[in-house]
Amino acid sequence: MRVVLAVTAGLTLVGSSTLLAAPALDDVARPASPTETASRDIQWRDDASCDLATVDALAARHPEVRQFVVLATSTFNDTAGTAFTAARRANEEWVCQTEQQIARFGRTGTRPLVERRSGDGTTPAGVFPLGEVTAWDGERVSVFGNRPDPGVRPGVGYRDVRPEDCWGATPNTPEYQRLFARPGCPGPEDEWLLRFGDVYSHAAVIGANLDPVSGDEPGEPPYAAAIFLHRHSYTETGATRPTSGCVSLPLLDLATTIRLLDPQLTPHFAIGPTSWLRTTA
Repeated sequence: MRVVLAVTAGLTLVGSSTLLAAPALDDVARPASPTETASRDIQWRDDASCDLATVDALAARHPEVRQFVVLATSTFNDTAGTAFTAARRANEEWVCQTEQQIARFGRTGTRPLVERRSGDGTTPAGVFPLGEVTAWDGERVSVFGNRPDPGVRPGVGYRDVRPEDCWGATPNTPEYQRLFARPGCPGPEDEWLLRFGDVYSHAAVIGANLDPVSGDEPGEPPYAAAIFLHRHSYTETGATRPTSGCVSLPLLDLATTIRLLDPQLTPHFAIGPTSWLRTTA
């Protein structure tokens, strides 16, 4: 396998015959230590296989996007599917940055954003940017976690969860889709981030129903709140669970995806059935 170059300075280059080994579980929380300056191109895997036909179709309708995290199912009713990340190189070629991985979706499948409502158990379908919100203390946040920063790129705001952190998910309240301070988070549908433990080891904000927010004023349709890419939740037997509306991955795959998110590539999440992503999203 040939050398794979990285997007920006501060990423380790890979030898000519092997990629970096997957980190041990205990290493996921520790940022990588840069060893060399890389040239201006992206990091990719020339041995990886992903659905570039869907990426090409998405790119034709979203030409400003140079990086897609594709979170795909077969139908709108499916609660399991695949995830992969692809990006456009400096020579305009789209390449796979990860292999296809197993992903879980909402317990009632996926649904186009404007057709869903908070609490209906679906994951919003559509093409959404990496979200960014301003926390109650002024910090800009695109990724947060109950574990330390796994090594996000410059320009991606990572927040270590505070005991006060509450993500508003109660419709038609001023806090809806906002990260505000309320220890214990007593709202009926709000999420106290600390309580989610390792499920929110790391969580990337999917920009569904952000900028502007619908549902934070009386009478507005509450399309979606607290939609993240986070770690799988497991049953007592070790099986993965569907989510309440987010998308989940295994921890190591999640950390890899989060480390690849590059603001210079305008990263977007493409969510929904493959056929719909190719023709509609």
